[in-house]
Amino acid sequence: MADPLRNRSRAAAFLCYHSIHEDGPEWLSVAPSTFAAQLEALSARGWGSGTESDLRGAAAGRAPGERPLAYLTFDDGFADNHETAFPLLRDHGLTAMFFVLPSHLDGRALDWPEVAGDHEDHPEVMRSLTWAQVEEMAEAGMEFGSHGLAHSHLPELSDEELRQELVDSRRLIAERLGSCAMLAYPFGDWDGRVAAAAAEAGYEFAFTLPRSHQRRVGPLSIPRVSVDFRDDAGRFAMKLRPLGRRLYLSRLKTMLRR
Repeated sequence: MADPLRNRSRAAAFLCYHSIHEDGPEWLSVAPSTFAAQLEALSARGWGSGTESDLRGAAAGRAPGERPLAYLTFDDGFADNHETAFPLLRDHGLTAMFFVLPSHLDGRALDWPEVAGDHEDHPEVMRSLTWAQVEEMAEAGMEFGSHGLAHSHLPELSDEELRQELVDSRRLIAERLGSCAMLAYPFGDWDGRVAAAAAEAGYEFAFTLPRSHQRRVGPLSIPRVSVDFRDDAGRFAMKLRPLGRRLYLSRLKTMLRR
């Protein structure tokens, strides 16, 4: 049986979203109508929602259930995750995992250097959730994890800076929500040192976003497939198929993107 955490099996698909907005930055946004159609496609095909509990089962080697599981993950904590994604998920009886920057969770601008241009062009979109919104979503069954403190490239940090990013962000979320066992590496960037630091900080699971083939996969290096503005019904259906995800996460990715 294929390991579900490799994101190449029929048992589980790990998908990564950011903003759900009609007029957001192209590479970070999916239109609400497109997202609703994707949720309808998941429901029609019998997919359920993957949860933190399901991750523990997969990591322990327990056999998957009858239904395939879609792990819908959201990076950065865009305000529209509450305004738009949250009600659509509830309407379809699905849940998701949201990875937030606790230092931004007061409605602050999402404006680290790599997205400064996006913030300038889309200031109303590039803003964060608030703690009150996070708590409301958590009470409704949505799950939350850390995305660090400053959206830094973690492999570039010193050991102490890395520890602070991982420990402090986890602590701040756990203080508000009771626990924080999951991490999504900012930019999807990680290496062995970063994964070891995540384990030392107390995370059980961490997600990557590979730009090329990722050889090593485990609970602290779960690869995801990005969903963006290009994903019409056909492209999205391909990402739900094991073959499509195998190709997307293979060495052929660069060629396929061309």
